[in-house]
Amino acid sequence: MRMYAARSAALGTRVLVAAAALMFPLRVYGQPTPRQLPLGEAFIVRSAILNEDRELQISLPDSYSRTTVKYPVLFVLDGSSNILHATASVQFLAHARNRIPETIVVAIPNRNRNRDLTPGPGAVTFERVLAEEIIPWVENHYRAASERILWGHSLSASFTVHVLLNRPELFRAYVAASAPVWRYANFSADMTAGLPRAARARVAVYLAVGEYENANLRGGVQQLVDALKAGDTTTVPEWSFSDMKDQDHNSMPMPSLYWALETRYAKWRFPFFETLAELDSLGGLEALQRHYDRFAKHYGYAASVPEDRLSSVASIYVAADRHADVLDLAARYFVPYPRAVESWVNQAGYDLIRRGRITQAIAALKMNAERFPESPNAHDSLGDAYCRSGDRAAGERSYQNAARVAAGRTPPSRLAAYQAKAAKGCDP
Repeated sequence: MRMYAARSAALGTRVLVAAAALMFPLRVYGQPTPRQLPLGEAFIVRSAILNEDRELQISLPDSYSRTTVKYPVLFVLDGSSNILHATASVQFLAHARNRIPETIVVAIPNRNRNRDLTPGPGAVTFERVLAEEIIPWVENHYRAASERILWGHSLSASFTVHVLLNRPELFRAYVAASAPVWRYANFSADMTAGLPRAARARVAVYLAVGEYENANLRGGVQQLVDALKAGDTTTVPEWSFSDMKDQDHNSMPMPSLYWALETRYAKWRFPFFETLAELDSLGGLEALQRHYDRFAKHYGYAASVPEDRLSSVASIYVAADRHADVLDLAARYFVPYPRAVESWVNQAGYDLIRRGRITQAIAALKMNAERFPESPNAHDSLGDAYCRSGDRAAGERSYQNAARVAAGRTPPSRLAAYQAKAAKGCDP
């Protein structure tokens, strides 16, 4: 599967996925000036297997551009219908006290839904498209972890069950909501043959059905649930089922995915903390790191401590006058979180200035400028420390470095402000 002209020309370099444009005026005084809120990017790719162009809609985690870590990937079938709620659920859960890891969302819109998603010859072909074209394309273009989840609703949930039973190793977890498997030809035979394969692949399965779905659909899902309940060696090791109250077929997509993600990542959550006393009561930074080491071992990918949890630790250390611990934290997590590390040390440096410990502030901020020579802010902060120490020449050199680095950026970053400080030097 190859990418067409880098990005779909019809959609533009950056697009609003599943919506032409989301425009939210910040304030209206006369003529409004809207700000676009992009949810992601859309790419046109060529499928050699299907001999047709396909679109992939990609929504990246908020932190993606400032980290080096690999992220789990949620593959969303019926992509055009589900990209909005899937992205919203993932982002909300990832930032609501870290209930799930930040996740890349890959939505796959349909070209011929019945052909591709109905269990049978078409599903076998589209399974190949996933395995041989879409998954490799995503992993070649993004920092994707081995933690892959396939989600489908209605007919696409039947396809999800088909992949689970026929090629379970493609994904670590399967979420099937409102799957009409009662229409699935040879379902019992596929289930008998497929569940042992799923057990060997050590996958997780999350099934959901609505209270007000029709009897045939509920009965088909129950057949799969009963097989999983059997509890012998042919069943998968980790599975959950939710019979969702007051839900019908059309209402199921959002609550089913939200429930499945929370269930899947129940072990992700570390207790919330805001103060040093609360952090210490939980075992401190080492306990935080051990928690995510255990998670990584259980889920089989190199999961990192969430960036915002570490940022909370850094802020707590600064407030507690534990600046050496901030520097140690920065050294420890420099590789996965370089942008955050720069911010932590900068925060510590200014707090040292505030406390009157200028020599220590210069040492910390000088290390930051050396570690991040292409950051105008790091040089500017060091200039502030030098000026507070009375070393005007060193302060002016740092301000000039900040202006030089800012001018070299595309687009320039706060160039006018840095140039003004370079011209003024340490003068108030």
